[in-house]
Amino acid sequence: MGEDKAWLTLGGRPMIEHVLAAAQPVVDRLAVVINASNPKAEAYRHLAARWDAEVLHDLHEHRGPLGGIHTALVNCGAGESALVLACDLPFLTSEFLAWLCQKHQSGAAQATVPLDQSNRLQPLVAVYDRSCLPAIEEMLATDQLKVDRLYERITTQFIELGESDCPTTDERLFSNLNSPEDYQSAIRRAPPRK
Repeated sequence: MGEDKAWLTLGGRPMIEHVLAAAQPVVDRLAVVINASNPKAEAYRHLAARWDAEVLHDLHEHRGPLGGIHTALVNCGAGESALVLACDLPFLTSEFLAWLCQKHQSGAAQATVPLDQSNRLQPLVAVYDRSCLPAIEEMLATDQLKVDRLYERITTQFIELGESDCPTTDERLFSNLNSPEDYQSAIRRAPPRK
């Protein structure tokens, strides 16, 4: 994208605020993982203060999402889980996230990962138990950074939007913005909830 996607505006506010708004009613604590040298670190601190969230400095340089997941889990207490969300998913809803967390709590898996309408894994809209840390640390130590490889090492529950109790089948739910074209397409769609 060429810039920090979290701060692109959609519906009058930065995308990251759409994600925080969806997560806030569902979780006990909010945290935003950023690189310590992020040029917008001060803006993230102000954002976190407005949302009563923590800013966690990523423990890993250039380790991608797996490093961010590791950072989130290290900051969880024993027996806790982290709902991990990418910053560029402005169409997430609290109802869907509550359902995802309920599915995780009612199962025995270490991670609960949804599949989108095309059966692609959505590892950055997922719940991970702190018990995933040993597998993640082994992967980081051996430069295996693809998050989907984690699911071969832990017990993972995969869920589909088509499940009968799923609160939504909105195809925009997992629409993330990876290019200027994706961003323009999102702007043309109906704005997300306010």
